[in-house]
Amino acid sequence: MRYPLFSRRPHWICLALMLLAHTNAARAEQAEVEFFEKKIRPVLVEHCYKCHAASGEAIKGGLQLDHRDGLLQGGDSGPAIEPGKPDKSLLIASLKYDSYEMPPAGKLPDHIIRDFETWIANGAVDPRKLDSAPRKSQGIDWEAARQFWAFRPLATTPEQRQEHAAAPTEMIDFQVRRPLAAQGITPNPAAKPEKRLRRLYYDLIGLPPSEEAILEFVNDPSPARWEATVDQLLARPEFGERWGRHWLDVARYADSNGGDFNATYHNAWRYRDYVIQAYNQDMPIHQFFTEQIAGDLLPARNDEDRRDKIVATGFLMIGPKMLSERDKEKLKYDVIDEQIDSFGKVFLGLSLGCARCHDHKFDPVPTSDYYAMAGIFQGTQVLNGEMQQYVSDWLRRDLPTTPEHLQSLQQHQQQLVELQGTVKNSEKQVQQLEQQVQLLRQGRNALVLDNEQARLVGEWKASTFTSPFVGTNYIHDNKQNKGEKQAIFSTTLKQPGKYQVLFAYVPSSGRDTRVPVHVVQGDQRKTYFIDQTKKPDLLGNYVLLEEFEFPANAEVQVIVSTEGTTDYVIVDAVQFLRVPSATEPPLDDAELRLAENNWELARKQLEEHQQSLKKLQSQSPPPVPQAIAVQDLEECVDCPIMIRGEHTNPGATVPRGSLKIFSGEQASLDILQGSGRRELADWLVTEASPLVSRVYVNRIWMHLLGEGLVTSVDNFGMQGIPPTHPELLDALSAYFMDTNWSTKKLVRAIVLGEVYQRGKQHQPEAYEIDPENRLLWRGHRRPLSAEEIRDTFVLLQRKLDESRGGSTVSHFGRLVVDNNNQANSQLAQEYAARRAVYQPVLRNQLTGIAVLFDFANPEMVVGKRPATNVPSQALFLLNHPQVRDTSRDLVDRLFAEHGAGSFSGLPSLYLSLFGRLPEQRDEELLQGYLTQRLGEDVDPARVHDVWCEMVQALLISTEFRYLD
Repeated sequence: MRYPLFSRRPHWICLALMLLAHTNAARAEQAEVEFFEKKIRPVLVEHCYKCHAASGEAIKGGLQLDHRDGLLQGGDSGPAIEPGKPDKSLLIASLKYDSYEMPPAGKLPDHIIRDFETWIANGAVDPRKLDSAPRKSQGIDWEAARQFWAFRPLATTPEQRQEHAAAPTEMIDFQVRRPLAAQGITPNPAAKPEKRLRRLYYDLIGLPPSEEAILEFVNDPSPARWEATVDQLLARPEFGERWGRHWLDVARYADSNGGDFNATYHNAWRYRDYVIQAYNQDMPIHQFFTEQIAGDLLPARNDEDRRDKIVATGFLMIGPKMLSERDKEKLKYDVIDEQIDSFGKVFLGLSLGCARCHDHKFDPVPTSDYYAMAGIFQGTQVLNGEMQQYVSDWLRRDLPTTPEHLQSLQQHQQQLVELQGTVKNSEKQVQQLEQQVQLLRQGRNALVLDNEQARLVGEWKASTFTSPFVGTNYIHDNKQNKGEKQAIFSTTLKQPGKYQVLFAYVPSSGRDTRVPVHVVQGDQRKTYFIDQTKKPDLLGNYVLLEEFEFPANAEVQVIVSTEGTTDYVIVDAVQFLRVPSATEPPLDDAELRLAENNWELARKQLEEHQQSLKKLQSQSPPPVPQAIAVQDLEECVDCPIMIRGEHTNPGATVPRGSLKIFSGEQASLDILQGSGRRELADWLVTEASPLVSRVYVNRIWMHLLGEGLVTSVDNFGMQGIPPTHPELLDALSAYFMDTNWSTKKLVRAIVLGEVYQRGKQHQPEAYEIDPENRLLWRGHRRPLSAEEIRDTFVLLQRKLDESRGGSTVSHFGRLVVDNNNQANSQLAQEYAARRAVYQPVLRNQLTGIAVLFDFANPEMVVGKRPATNVPSQALFLLNHPQVRDTSRDLVDRLFAEHGAGSFSGLPSLYLSLFGRLPEQRDEELLQGYLTQRLGEDVDPARVHDVWCEMVQALLISTEFRYLD
């Protein structure tokens, strides 16, 4: 066995596997709640509440579906669901029309039924309780609601803000020290220099420090060196790649639509690159937010700025859409709902989507506020026609380009039109001359059977894509159902004698090179194999099969088969040309020869024109760049409240506006023209700015300290968790706004402080008081993300491609599953060495490492990724080829630089993997392992293999995969 480590692992690996069994159930449940709110609740409200809810017309069959207990208890026929068992749940049987037929108005689409099966299989998580079932609103106490901590102004005075701006790091440390002192807890000292440095590098740029950087900092871990290192990392382009990916998590970024029609977003990469660039340039976040909502409506300094602002609105476009929804009005409102829901969670930390069907059950968001925003997004174009029947397409916007570029495109287009006209006329001339030749040949004992006269077995497709061809078209097998298709040409030759049997096809690359063609007469059968990539040598794309002697009234068949073929098979025509005998009087062929010569000359001219056209097409200037971006509709109107969220049941119209909780009882916006997106963006970063700042600052803190000051990072509403340090959160939010909403200054202030740099040592007394470390007495341990693990492997192999930006899905077809696998594989290898942030993110088709190591689900807003520890992660690292390749490359390099089996390379190895030098106990452990595995064996190949096993064990260790 190549990797006997599988059977005899060091004890610390076995222990790690046992510890990995723990799963963070709370994070998983949060994702399931999100799934319920987006996929399940809206369907229940629209299709079931009328007959099975307290707010409906009646509760039929004793079944109430507006709370979880009702589903579990069921009605007259028993429980509606069995969590974890969709195949035994009556609800699923009813939706499939296998027992009861629900809803009675018509069976739901298959993808919705699959969503219910997934929901039940995952435990049927449902946050609805009996006392929260919809009932008539008692109204919102706005005065009391505005006293809730999240909706209050920032609790800082001008004097405090001025003081904090001068010393933000000291302010952070003071605000954290105070509650610790009140509890009698002494916080941990700073972590070891090498651990702090590794933490800093991964947190700021997502990559480990170099060996040189580690040794330099260990030799001089002074505050000044730490500060200089922080500033260097903030200035590196990798900072934008790391922190841009954090934003892409909440922006639900993907390179494909997902859902029932997983079409490729070929231009989504522009939005991704815009985000990375914004973080590298430290764009003020209020500007960053404004551009993503209404960038296309803002003034621009120049064409480049205009291009960036249009691209920014991709935020409103890249969510998943049910493109094949046949009710296009419903699809429109579903898209609007996804935009509103994302807007609320991303910018405000509020679940605004819960107000689509009724007033929000917990937060001060009435349904009228939801539809005030819906009016704004209703005037924003996202969809644009259909890409095929019933399947909607999305808007693509041309981006500004140079006048010279536009002129070259216009000139090239004009040349194309002219040359295409020449080719068309030439094709017409060839066809006319061909008909003349065929008529003359018919008079000279020639019989032509076009493909339209053949009897077809299986499904063939007609085409005129490549010319010239005989008759009106030719046919091909579409590379499908190989071996099952035939084209059978049958005729009776009345005159006896010699006949040339010819077969016509249209040659091209991509054709099969061994197409079987059978000539059958009586019990005689001869087979020929035709290479259809080669041009036939006779007029009219004919190839001579053979010259036959046929009796009078011979019944002859020419059969073209797809058996044994792998590429396209083409069938155009068959010709039987009678050869006059020596005793027959000669025919005057002068007219035929002249027609054939003219035909051949025209064909050559056509080929020249076609080659010129092909060359011109290959020399096309780059097309006008496009972005997946929104624009305002020509007519923008207010939206009615849809009763129960049903678009077929409109109620009173509400003016477009924002949220009353921030704007007073009248939340309408003063919209001068257009959709109102610009006014909404301005409102967001002015009237709602305290909450907006709190939400963003909390995410920054969470990414650096492991948990947010508000641990429910995407929920700042009544059901969220209050901040552990409210004064610190407000002080940081004020500092953030006062420094022009600068992400880099905020990150810098946090990482320079003692709170960020603390070690994670265990203190029994502190743990007893604060087991969850809410008071921040110790450092936080976090696992490396999927991207960090993957990028580190590539870096360790010294293969990391530092090229930045651009598309990595240009080779994908319209659907991510409809692609040339060979081409995809080749191009995937070209992109494989680039950082993970540039790898394609395909909904429903995430990579194995992404799924296992908690990559953000691109279907939804993910402010904080789940952090799971499961055995399958270790098994993945034990078995994945990239891990084995990385181990082998490291060992090859160690042996080349330090000699085979030498421990002199161990310091370099440990610095690369763990960011520290090895200790004596490390060497003893590894030496014991090698002795156990090798004994007295000195075979070079065996030594190399065992070292590879050992290095791979280090790569899957807890110390490698976690930051302390």
